[in-house]
This record gives sequence, structure tokens and C-alpha cells, in this order.
Amino acid sequence: MAHPDLNKMLDAMLPLAKRMLAEYGEFFPYGAYMKPDGTIVDCGVAGKNERPPSKELIEILTEDFKERVSRNEIRAAGICCDVKVATPEKPEKIDAVQFCLEHQSGEAVDVFLPYDLDSAGEVKYGELFASRRDKQFFHQ
Repeated sequence: MAHPDLNKMLDAMLPLAKRMLAEYGEFFPYGAYMKPDGTIVDCGVAGKNERPPSKELIEILTEDFKERVSRNEIRAAGICCDVKVATPEKPEKIDAVQFCLEHQSGEAVDVFLPYDLDSAGEVKYGELFASRRDKQFFHQ
């Protein structure tokens, strides 16, 4: 990632994902945004039921970030979710934590952290990798 704000967002969001995987083996999507002064604010949302679909939570977070962008309240934002993804080394899909990160400068990247949850509940992590993403929070 080229923009330092996106690195800060990743550093701020990563510990919660790791903690949730270690304790529960899964987690609901959550987000964070960076205020214009550089302060990072964690945010989560509730769905319509106790176990809402991840897509619903991601849509709620995305709409919230778009509204905050329209009011000039944020300079970066990110959503973290649990996904299946093909890695550069393996074409078959594996478990990974995905960080959907965007900056007001126009940079947008998906960062993936592959992981394996063994039968004893221990989490082993692979190497981070990233790819470009289409902007969703910041308007053109």
C-alpha cells in the first residue's frame, strides 16, 4: 500500500480480526474510519436479526461511509470481513481475512490475510497480499 493512512487503518483493524478468530473461529464484518485529524474510529453495525448475513452488514457499513464522505467527516475507511479467496500461490479458495481499504486520495485496495483454523482451534496465518479494488466509499 502506498498511502500511509491505509497502512494505519490496516494496523488498527487487524488485532480485532485476529482476536475474534482466536476466540470464536469467526467474526461478523466490522469497519473503521479515519477522521480528518487522523483519529481512527472503530465501528460495527447490527443487522435485522441475531445472525445477519455478512452482505447486509457490509452494505450498511458502506452506506454509512458514503454518507460520512459526503459530509467530509473521513479521509480513509475500511471494512473487515471473513472470506474465501484464491491466493497468488494457490488457485483453490482458502479462508482469509479481507480488509477493504479506501482513501480520499482515490487509492483503494483489498488486503488479504490467509489463515487456517486447525481442529484444536489454533489459527495459523499466511502472508498478507493485496489487490486493487473499485472504490465504493469515496465518490469519483
